[in-house]
Amino acid sequence: MRKAKRTIVIVALFWVVSTPVCLARTARSKGRLKHPTVSELLDKYSQALDSTASFVSHYERTGEYRGHFPANQPFYSMYGGKKFRYKSFKRGMFKFKENKGDYHHQYAWGYFNEQNKNLAEDKPIYRVWIRAKDFSYFHQVYKGRYQSGSATWGKSTRQRIKTPITSYVGISHLLGYIDSDERLDEVLRKANRISVRETTENVRGSECFVIDAHTKYGQYTVWLDPEHGYHPAKVRRKAREGEYTHHHIIPRGSIATGYLDVLQFKQVDDIWVPVDVNAGYHRTIGSPAYYMDEDKHYKRTQIILNPDHDKLGSFADPILEDPNNDPELINGTRVRINGRPIQYIWQDGKVVDDKGNVIMDCMPKKQKKNKS
Repeated sequence: MRKAKRTIVIVALFWVVSTPVCLARTARSKGRLKHPTVSELLDKYSQALDSTASFVSHYERTGEYRGHFPANQPFYSMYGGKKFRYKSFKRGMFKFKENKGDYHHQYAWGYFNEQNKNLAEDKPIYRVWIRAKDFSYFHQVYKGRYQSGSATWGKSTRQRIKTPITSYVGISHLLGYIDSDERLDEVLRKANRISVRETTENVRGSECFVIDAHTKYGQYTVWLDPEHGYHPAKVRRKAREGEYTHHHIIPRGSIATGYLDVLQFKQVDDIWVPVDVNAGYHRTIGSPAYYMDEDKHYKRTQIILNPDHDKLGSFADPILEDPNNDPELINGTRVRINGRPIQYIWQDGKVVDDKGNVIMDCMPKKQKKNKS
C-alpha cells in the first residue's frame, strides 16, 4: 500500500513539473504558426516608411565626432595625424516627398570644420539645400563674418528625386537610408540571406520581431516594432572589406558599423512616427588604429505628415519663384548660375553683374504668381 502511494505521488509530481513545460512548448508552437514571415514583415516595414515619406518637420540635432586619421593621406591631412574629438549643434527645417524633392535649411554652431571650431550659437553658419526635378539650389552664410553669403543655382535635367542626403546621419536613418543609397526595406528584399527569429525581443517596452539579413551593404539586424506601426525600434549593421557603405567599397582591412535607436514614437494623424532617435556609425580606415566615429541625437520638434507641398511651395525656387524659401537670401548675396565661374549678385529680385547689368529679372514671374 505504501509503495502504491509513493508511485501516485511520483506520478503527480511529474505531472506538476512537466505540465507547464509542455504547455510552454505548445504555446511556442502556436506562436510559430502565427509568427509573420519575412515577406509579411518587409511589407509592413515598407508601409511604415511609405506612410511617413512626405512631411514638413523642424528638428534639433547634437553630434559628437571622434577620429584618428592617417597623416600621410591628403584627404585627412588637415588633422595632422592627431586624434580629435568635437561636438556640433544644429537646428532647422526639413521638407521631403519621395520623387518630388527635398528642402533643408539649418543653423549650425559648435564645431563646423578646422577653421571654424567653436562657433557661437548667435553667430552660426546657415545653409539651405533645395533639390527639385528641374533645379537645384545651395546657399551658405557665415553669420559671424558677414550676412550675405554665396548661393549656387542651376537647372537640373534629372527626372527623379528620391533620396535625401543619404549620408546625413539622423534624418536619413528616419527615412530608411542606413549606410546605404537604397531604402533599407529594398536592401533587405535583395538580401543574400534573410531570416526572422523565432522569438520576439523586448526593446524599450515593445515586443519586436527580429530580422537578420546579409546584404551587399553587410549584415543587418532589424527589430521591427508592431506596437508602433512596424517601424524599427532598433537597427544594427556591420560590413567588412569588399562590401559597400553607400556606393563606396570598403577597403582592405577596414570595418564599417552603423546603428539606429528610436527613443520615442508619436502618433500623427493616427500614423506612428519616430521622432527622437540616436544614430551613428564607426569606420576604421585600413586598420583599427585609424577610425572615424559619429554619434547623433536627432529630435523632431514639430512634424506635419502628408502636407500639400504644392500649396505650401515646399520646393519653390528662391530665385525665380519665392525668395522666402531662403530666409537668408538678401541684397548683396553672391549668386552663381548653372556652374559658371562668374559670381553675380542678388539685388531687389534680380540677378545682376558687378556693374549692375541685369542677368536675370526674377520679378515678373513672381508678380504673375502673386496676381493669380
